[in-house]
Amino acid sequence: MRAFVVGTAGHVDHGKTALVRALTGVETDRWREERERGLTIDLGFAPLALDGGLEASVVDVPGHEDFVKNMLAGATGIDLVLLVIAADEGPMPQTREHLSIVRLLGVEHGIVVLTKTDLVDADWLDLCRSAVREELEQVLGHAAWPIIPVSSSTGEGIQRLRTEIGKRAHTLRASDDTDLFRLPVDRSFSVAGAGTVVTGTVWSGTLHVGDEVRVLPCGRSARVRSLQVHAAAREAVGPRRRCALSLVGFEPREAPRGSVVLAGEEWRELRRLGVRLSVLAHSPRPVHRGQRVRIYLGTREVLGRVRLRAGAEGADAVGPGDEAWAVLDLEQGLVARVGDRFVVRFYSPVVTIGGGIVAELEPPIRWGERVEAWGRMLSGTAADRVQTAVALAGGKGIEGERLPLVTGLSPGRIRALCGSPELRVFAAGGRWFAREAEERARWELRETLARLHDSRPRAPGVSREAVRSQLASGFALELVGQVMEALLREGTIVAEGPEIRLDGHEARLTAPERRAHARLLAAIDSGGLEPPLVSELGSQLEVPDELLHDLLRLLSREGKVERVSPEIYLSARSAARLREAAERAFHGRSLALPTDFKRELAVTRKYLIPLLEHLDRMQVTRRTEDGRLWIA
Repeated sequence: MRAFVVGTAGHVDHGKTALVRALTGVETDRWREERERGLTIDLGFAPLALDGGLEASVVDVPGHEDFVKNMLAGATGIDLVLLVIAADEGPMPQTREHLSIVRLLGVEHGIVVLTKTDLVDADWLDLCRSAVREELEQVLGHAAWPIIPVSSSTGEGIQRLRTEIGKRAHTLRASDDTDLFRLPVDRSFSVAGAGTVVTGTVWSGTLHVGDEVRVLPCGRSARVRSLQVHAAAREAVGPRRRCALSLVGFEPREAPRGSVVLAGEEWRELRRLGVRLSVLAHSPRPVHRGQRVRIYLGTREVLGRVRLRAGAEGADAVGPGDEAWAVLDLEQGLVARVGDRFVVRFYSPVVTIGGGIVAELEPPIRWGERVEAWGRMLSGTAADRVQTAVALAGGKGIEGERLPLVTGLSPGRIRALCGSPELRVFAAGGRWFAREAEERARWELRETLARLHDSRPRAPGVSREAVRSQLASGFALELVGQVMEALLREGTIVAEGPEIRLDGHEARLTAPERRAHARLLAAIDSGGLEPPLVSELGSQLEVPDELLHDLLRLLSREGKVERVSPEIYLSARSAARLREAAERAFHGRSLALPTDFKRELAVTRKYLIPLLEHLDRMQVTRRTEDGRLWIA
C-alpha cells in the first residue's frame, strides 16, 4: 500500500486534536494532564483509513508556544500538513510559526482546515478565508492550498476533508524502498514481553524483523525483535510509515527522543554542516556571524554557531527574508545527509528564526570557494549531485557506501547513474574519484618523481613507497596506485625492481662521485669472492654512507655488481667465477656438499654461507637435506 504521513499544525486551542479524533476516531491526547487541561502537550498518533490503497498516519502536534520543540519533533517527516485555524479567531501567532516551520522543513503539500465553523456565520467565514489566503501569501508566497471548513463537533465537512487528503496523497512523490534506513526516534518506552520499544516516522529505507540496527548517539547495536504499524504487526516497514520497533537487549534510556535508528555502518554523527540558510521574513532580528543558535534536525535539538562566508562576498549577518551560505558548527553531533531540512531558533529568547537545507557534510575550515558546488548540489540533476560530491572529495575520493549520504540519493539511483557517460567519475579500490582528481594525481606523481630525481641526482630510481608517502597528504593511496600503474603501462615512468623512475632519467654523478664510483667497483672486484663488507667500504674509501649506497644501487643497475647480501656485493666478473666454481664442485654429479663448495670456492665460512644462499636464490642450486642440487 502507498503510505504517507499527515501532520497537524496551528495555534493552541484551534481544535487540532478534536479534528484528528473526528477524522480517525482516535483520542491522541495520551496523558491525563492533557485531557484534564484540554491542552495537547506532546505528540499524538493515529491511523487514518482512506480508500484507494492508501495507508496514512496522522501526527497531532501541540500548538502552545511552550511546546514548539515537541511540535518540531512531530513535524519532521510529514508529507502533508493540515493547517488548522479556528474560524472564530482566524490566523494567530502560532499559526504563522507552525506554517513557517513546515515550509522550512520542505513540506509542499497542505490543506487549510477551518475548524469550529458551527460557531460563525457565512460572512465571518468569508472574512476568515480572506485572512488565511493573506497569511499563506505572506509565508508561502502563494495561496494554492485548498481551504476546507469543518466542524469536529457536528461532523460537517469531515468527509470532504478525508476525500481531499486522499486526492492530495496521490500527488506525493513515490518513495524509494531501497534507500538507506533511517528513523528519528520520537518516543521510547518499555512494554512487558516486548522489551524496549521506540517509535518514529521512517524517513527512508526498509527494515525487516530480525535486522541489525544501530542507534545514535549512544552507538549501540541491537536486533529488531518485532515491528508494528499502528499496533498491527509487520514483517517489514518502509518509508513514510509510523513505526514501532522493539529492540533486543536495549534500554529505553539508550534511545531517547532525538536518537536515530539506522541500518548500515555508513551513517555517523557530524559536527559540521555546510548549508543554505534562510531567515524568515518575519524574524525579529538577523542572524549574526558566530551567533549561537538552536538547530533542529529530525527529532534532535543541538546547539551550534553560525559561520558565515568570509571575504569580500561574505556578510556579517543574514537579515529577515534573506538567504546565505553558511557552516553550522555543532556542539553535539547530528545524523544528517545532503538534502536534509532543518529549523533554526534563537538560543534566547527561543523563537523560530529560519532554517535551511544541508549541502555538504563536514566541510573543511576554508569552505568559501565550495559554495558554487553547493549550489549545484542543491539545484542540479541527480548526475550533477554525484559529480559534484565526488569532485568535492578531491584527491582523497569518497567511499562508495558514503555516496548516498553525500548526495542524498538512494544507492539504486546512484548505481543507475554511475554508467552514465555524462559522469566523469570512476572507482578505484572501493573509492570514487573525479577524472579531474586523476589528472591532478598524474601531474603530481610526475612532478614528485622529477623533484626526487633532482634531490638525489645520483640515484637511478625512487622507491614506490617514497612516492606514495609524498602524495599521501593530497591523494588516496588507491588513486596513487592506479595512476602509477597507468603511467607504467604508458611508459611515462619505468619500474626497475622496487624502484621507479621517469622515462629518460639517468643517474648523474659529479666528478668526485665518478671517481668514487670507479674506486668502489675496483675495491669490490679486487676482493674476488671475498670482497670488503659494505660496512667496511665506506671508511676504506672515505665515502659517506648515503653516497656509498647510492653508488652500489647504480652499479647494480648497470650490471657491474651483484648483490649477495646486505653486506656483500660481487663484481660481475667475480659473480661469473662463482657460478663456474659452483659447477666444478659437483664433479659431474647431481649432488654437492658444503665441503665440495668450500674446496672449489676457497672462501671462509663468513662468505661461504651467503654465497651458497645467493646461488639458491638465483636458482643455480637448490638446497635439500642431503646437499645441493645443480639446477641451472
